Amino acid sequence: MAGGRKREWMRKKVATMAGGGGRGQQQQQPPTWWTLRVRVLAAALRRQRLVAGGRLPRVDFLQILYENVLFYLLWVIESIVVLARVCFFFLRFGFRL
Repeated sequence: MAGGRKREWMRKKVATMAGGGGRGQQQQQPPTWWTLRVRVLAAALRRQRLVAGGRLPRVDFLQILYENVLFYLLWVIESIVVLARVCFFFLRFGFRL
């Protein structure tokens, strides 16, 4: 079964990453899942940096924040305008349809 071989390979890989531990050394615990994820993320960033020629694309957090604030502000203004139009319709033509 392919799943069993893959699982066994991963177990050996994690065991070698944890270290062997000799006679005088303490046995180290295998890394937790979040430690492995942090290592994978760091390796992916390093690989992306090498592909990009040593520099990562610049992320402008102020622009992202400005876009989000503007989106919600326009959403609130639009809801107020729609509510005003509905109120005008009901006040102008009454509550009978």
